[in-house]
Amino acid sequence: MLTWIFGAVFIFAGVLKVRDPQLFTMQVRTFEMMPDPLNAFLALSLPWLEIFCGLAAISGWLRIGGLLLLEIALLVFIGVLGSALARGKQIDCGCFGSAGHLSQVQELSLDVALLLIGIVLLVRTMSSEKMA
Repeated sequence: MLTWIFGAVFIFAGVLKVRDPQLFTMQVRTFEMMPDPLNAFLALSLPWLEIFCGLAAISGWLRIGGLLLLEIALLVFIGVLGSALARGKQIDCGCFGSAGHLSQVQELSLDVALLLIGIVLLVRTMSSEKMA
């Protein structure tokens, strides 16, 4: 059940971003971390990565790979959000497109919680595959 919830969060977030790529591109730009062509590339590719990795986590097909990629993405998200907070930037991360607006501290807390859940799922999946 936890795997379904974890995967569904990323599928939901990815679908919301795919529906409005211009908004997500603008949100990525506000972080001022990369030059513009890379911002657009990230804004167009990240949602699909979230969707496919969420589907992998739920379906079991390439589950370990999907979970690993989502864990790496969460570490990057935490680093980027932390950097924005440290620089005093007030940013809407665009985590869920235009569906919801959390404070940066709430977004960071959500990412940390998802990271911990993902670690549990990854360890559990890897240990169950070793037994098989």
